[in-house]
Amino acid sequence: MSLSILKFFQPKDKVFQNLFEETTILAEKVSKLFLEAMRSTHEKRYEMLAQTGHLEHQADQIVHNIYVELNRNFITPFDREDIHALASALDDVVDYIDEVGNKMKNYDFGEFNDYVLKIAELNDESVKELKNAVFGLRNMKNLQKVTEACIRIHGCESKVDLLYNEAMGDLIRNNKDNTLRIIVLKDLFEDLEMVSDKCQDASNVIESIIIKYS
Repeated sequence: MSLSILKFFQPKDKVFQNLFEETTILAEKVSKLFLEAMRSTHEKRYEMLAQTGHLEHQADQIVHNIYVELNRNFITPFDREDIHALASALDDVVDYIDEVGNKMKNYDFGEFNDYVLKIAELNDESVKELKNAVFGLRNMKNLQKVTEACIRIHGCESKVDLLYNEAMGDLIRNNKDNTLRIIVLKDLFEDLEMVSDKCQDASNVIESIIIKYS
């Protein structure tokens, strides 16, 4: 399908594009807040993490609205499956960041190693690039920039995988007599790694959209 034909069929109010952009804005806020919390003192950290839940609820509502619009609109700007997959992946990004924060509060986990901060930094970079990629879909005019953003997300995901493996090896080697610490940190690392995976899932959907409609 040519780009001109695609534009003819796109809803004029750009309802899906607006909702996707709103979701990535919230994802960026949650990621930034989480990263700032990791860089903060123990006392301030929990105050900051408590704010992510409110943003996560907002993101849930926006994604719900995407599903409502998907059922309401016969003509959609992209394949219905792609809209659903992208909405789901973006929702998961926010959910997993908030989940890590919740676990830190519930576990009363005040200390962590550098791996948590390094992965959080890479995830924050991925979320920013995801926002850039989603905003780039609005007019489909500079698909090269969208593609480059997706490539950077894949690069961050690869780095997170390496850090995750290093972190788990370090965790086991240095905490053989502290099973509880191994369990808690393993849980946190897995959720942090899932944030990276979900960013990549979203970028894969965006790349699929580009291939179909460029």
